[in-house]
This record gives sequence, structure tokens and C-alpha cells, in this order.
Amino acid sequence: MGPRAVERERSPKAELVLTPPGPDRRTMLKRQAVAGYVDHPTVVEFTYDSDPVTLHERWRAEVGAPPCHMIVDASGTGEVPGPRVAADGGSFAVEGAHPRDLTGLCMKWQDALAEARGQGNLFVAFDSVTALLQYADLGVAYRFLHTLVTGVHRAGARAQFYLDPNAHDERTVSTVQGLFDAVRRIG
Repeated sequence: MGPRAVERERSPKAELVLTPPGPDRRTMLKRQAVAGYVDHPTVVEFTYDSDPVTLHERWRAEVGAPPCHMIVDASGTGEVPGPRVAADGGSFAVEGAHPRDLTGLCMKWQDALAEARGQGNLFVAFDSVTALLQYADLGVAYRFLHTLVTGVHRAGARAQFYLDPNAHDERTVSTVQGLFDAVRRIG
């Protein structure tokens, strides 16, 4: 094992969490991920599963009030609320694109990371690699995820990406795992 591999193991930035789906489980995992990192990180989330307003309200109620919360919405609803300022002064913004438009989603993701990077203490969450794989084949999804993980590294962020291992064959899970600094399995 070379020096780079040892360094990556000591300071994981982009983590793949193999877990069955569920918003309560993901909220718990997010809460654990930011505990010890920072009380109120700037947050960029990518969602296929939840509407952005519900996602934001859940984060504020169950994890804490982020100073800046940016969401890339790939749910396909087409309903994107405008930027808002929370009662505590934190901001909330949503960018949306069709779930099959990976180029558009990638551009929205990069815009959100660039906007949030200046806020510091950045935490990134990607709610469903499983959903992504419903819209793109493994090769295309791999390249897309590689771009997102590279953006996480460049931004100096901490990130969690969630994948339901029961929804995919072992080859798919193994291929996706190779992109991440750390992999954790939650039963």
C-alpha cells in the first residue's frame, strides 16, 4: 500500500454508506457525520428522493440550523422554490434539473459547491446513488459520481453518498465503492 492510500484512509472526505433506504436513517447518519466536525456546517445536498423544502426542514429540525443550505433537486418535480432566508439568518436555495439530465445536474452541483465553498465547514450529502442508477447505466453513473467526488475533494468538504446494496448486484456495488475514500456498511 503506497503513501497516498494510507493518507486517504486516515482522513476520509467522501464516504459511501451502504444502507437500506429511508429518510430517518439518512438523517441519523448525517447527524453522526457532522458531530465532531462542526455544529452547523454549510450544507450542499443532492436529492432524488425528497422534495427540497421537506429536506431543508428536516435538516433544521433534526440536525441543526445550517448557515447556508443548498439543494440540487433531481426529483423531477420541476417545482423549485426561490432562495429564502431563515428566521435565524441562514439561507436556503434550490437548483433543479431533470433526473436524466446529468450534464445539467452536474452544472447545478458545481454551482452549489462554488457558492457554498466560501461559507466554510462544508458538508455534502447525496441521497441516493441507487436512484441515480435507475436513470443512468453504470458507466455513465460512474463518470458522473467521479466528477461529484472530485468536486468534494476540491472544495475540501466532507461528504456522504448513500447506496442501497440490496438493490444492486455485487459488481455494481464493488465498482461504485472504488470511487470513495471510505466505505461503511449499515445494516
